[in-house]
Amino acid sequence: MFQNYNHLGFNNPYYFQKNGEFVIKSNLSDLLAKDSSLRKIDPVAVIELLHKTYILGDRTIIQEVYKTPWLAKPNNNNNDWDYYKVPKHGQLDISEQEIAHTLFDKICSELQLYIGNRTKVGILLSGGMDSRMVAGALDYLIKKNKFSPALEVTGLTWGNIDSRDVIYAKEIAHRLNWKWKHYTVTAKDLLNNISETAIRGCEYSPIHLHAIPQVRDDNANLEVILAGSYGDSIGRAEYAGWKVKYLKPILGKITNLINIVNQNVFNNSLSFVEKDVKSYHAKFPKKESYAQNELDYQLHYMRRMLNPCMELLNEKSEFYQVFTHPNVYGYMWSLIPERRNDLVYKYMYNNFITKLDDIPWARTGLPYGQKVGNPDKLKKDHHSYVKIIKTEIFDDIITLIYSENFSRLGIFNIRAIKKLVSLLKIFPSKSLFFYDKLILFASISKMSEIYKIEGLKDKYLEGSKRNFVLLEYLYYRVRHTITPIIKKYIPTIFLKFK
Repeated sequence: MFQNYNHLGFNNPYYFQKNGEFVIKSNLSDLLAKDSSLRKIDPVAVIELLHKTYILGDRTIIQEVYKTPWLAKPNNNNNDWDYYKVPKHGQLDISEQEIAHTLFDKICSELQLYIGNRTKVGILLSGGMDSRMVAGALDYLIKKNKFSPALEVTGLTWGNIDSRDVIYAKEIAHRLNWKWKHYTVTAKDLLNNISETAIRGCEYSPIHLHAIPQVRDDNANLEVILAGSYGDSIGRAEYAGWKVKYLKPILGKITNLINIVNQNVFNNSLSFVEKDVKSYHAKFPKKESYAQNELDYQLHYMRRMLNPCMELLNEKSEFYQVFTHPNVYGYMWSLIPERRNDLVYKYMYNNFITKLDDIPWARTGLPYGQKVGNPDKLKKDHHSYVKIIKTEIFDDIITLIYSENFSRLGIFNIRAIKKLVSLLKIFPSKSLFFYDKLILFASISKMSEIYKIEGLKDKYLEGSKRNFVLLEYLYYRVRHTITPIIKKYIPTIFLKFK
């Protein structure tokens, strides 16, 4: 179970302590079956989930149930944790060309470790650069006869058929002479994602599952599935569009968005939210702020949101995230952050046997590294989740939210949520921001039903002295409309004043 515990892509199992020892299971339902008393909602986890879209530290949405710690495995007595020695952030200053050559070699070694003698391999393929780097390295190894001659690769892509991601991925698979499968996410799939998320503990929004359940169920014949999701953070030192040197502390200002959580619950939880971050600072202290921030984004953001989503692919195949072997991230962290830049990928193209650098980057519609020119006319957005939620499954979501399974948890200000629902009906938003919150609430409601989750015993007033739901709704609508424009056209000003 803990064979790859020191890989960044390792999905931590669940555990609780009983009689001084750990009880550990890979999935939540198996763990809860071991102790029927583990059914109490954790308001701190809910607040973290609403604030960050993922839960911080090792907490889960159920009290006394945790994810095993980052880069740790149980000791021989099964009562404490043995931590892997986290690689240092160094100050090696070498050329991007040399970095690219070394990184490519390390990725090739990682792929050989994951694939071994297997012959049925899948790769999550998009129009982005991370999966392309993995694809180029895999093609290189195949053409250098490093795998079985019977090896068969299938590219796996989801998204709207006319989007850049899908069209570019199809072209990549065609050039590499691989099979290719495409999946769309329909209203039925989003509703299924609500249930899939609920069964697994609501660690993320159902939106983030995309077509992963479809890929899992349709490809049980694949022995190994690969992904390159960690490429941005490890290969190019970028997290959600921000270079590591400019990362803000992960916690930020914690607010009770439109008073959606009962205020007493919110106030009583704040100190615990901060402790979930500070406890890891104590375990892995870093002198440089950028290094501390990078660890935070890895152990909270990447580990707690991305890994659990992708873990579904491990249910019927072996699944591995490339770029996550200690030899890979240890090497990249040894470099000065300024050298971990976009040029690394540009030079990695030189190692490819099959030409892929003329296929544009889905983020820009231009060849990678090109700053000027006319982007293609293909659609950048690869999904239609806002439209699906607004026009096809809104009533299904609201039914779950208005159910007793949700209200009895005692955490939420139901009046504020109903006001938000009314506003979304009157002033529909083009942004996914609030719809994402609603579909998450629906999943929490479903989880409450499945596992018979107990709510808070104390009675909290549902109302509030604050009545700013309309104003805050409009503020967030403006913010999530204007911010992407600012980030696109005035990046230097945004970095300075954000």
